[in-house]
Amino acid sequence: MTPEDRLLAFLSEGSEPAPRADVAFVAEVMQRVAWRELGVRLAVGAAWAGAGAAVLWACAPALDLAVSNLAPVLAPVAGMLALIGAGLVLGAPLLRRG
Repeated sequence: MTPEDRLLAFLSEGSEPAPRADVAFVAEVMQRVAWRELGVRLAVGAAWAGAGAAVLWACAPALDLAVSNLAPVLAPVAGMLALIGAGLVLGAPLLRRG
C-alpha cells in the first residue's frame, strides 16, 4: 500500500459521504446569476449607448456639414451597396442549398 493510499484510507475512515447537490437549488441559483449578469450587461450597454449619443450630439454640426457636402457624391455608391447587400441577403438561402 502506497503512502497516498494509506492517507486516503485514513482520511476516509469515519467520514460520511458528501451530501448530493440539490439540482433545483443549483438551477435556481444559476438562473438568478444569469439574470444578474444580463442586467449588468444591459446597464453597461445603455451607458455606452448614452456616451455614444452624447458624442454624436456634440459632433452634429460638423457631421451635418460633412454629410451635406458628401451626400450628392456618395448617393450612387450607397445605392449600389444597398443593391449588393440585398442580393446577398436574398441569395444566401439559394447558395446554401447548392
